[in-house]
Amino acid sequence: MEQTLAERRRDEILGAAIKVFSRKGYHGAKIEDIAAELNIGHGTFYRYFKNKLDIFNRVLEEIISMAAELVQDVDPFQPRDREEYRRQLEEIGDRLFGLFKARPEFSRILFYEAFGISDPELRKRIREVFDLFGSYTELYLKNGVEKGYLREGMHVKETALAVNAALFEACKRVVLSDDPDRALEIWKETIISLLLGGLSGEGDGAR
Repeated sequence: MEQTLAERRRDEILGAAIKVFSRKGYHGAKIEDIAAELNIGHGTFYRYFKNKLDIFNRVLEEIISMAAELVQDVDPFQPRDREEYRRQLEEIGDRLFGLFKARPEFSRILFYEAFGISDPELRKRIREVFDLFGSYTELYLKNGVEKGYLREGMHVKETALAVNAALFEACKRVVLSDDPDRALEIWKETIISLLLGGLSGEGDGAR
């Protein structure tokens, strides 16, 4: 569907805001910085957004939406055994890491700037988003338990949040690495080995 002029202008302002928030941080960024990126007046900005917090919230929703879209076609009930689950984890990791490697500004905004803002509504929204991602991961874990390739008796919700915390930490670290491709491979191997093999050194581990 073709965008209207207003929709294009709104998207341009969002794009400029992403650059400014990433470069200056939320607290250092000003509306005039965003307007200057596009050489527009403040009045134009305020036709589309209420204030700095409003546009930051929109930016955050854009990033979250893009991350969610990347994995929405991955079926959590598809893996039939541990090897298929391993391949699915690698696929999910490649997609998520790929997004943040290609757009490192997203990583700074989502994982750093968003947590430095004291607005209660924003904090509530971030918690909701992380809970939502956790609920997705729960589906994968429950499927593995039901099919017998993940152990019974685990605390599925807490395990899902722990797995996601590792994934998000990896996304932050990969972006900051001097060698993102190498860092990506190490983090993927580490998380998958930890999830499937644990740390005990018993059995065949993740392989």
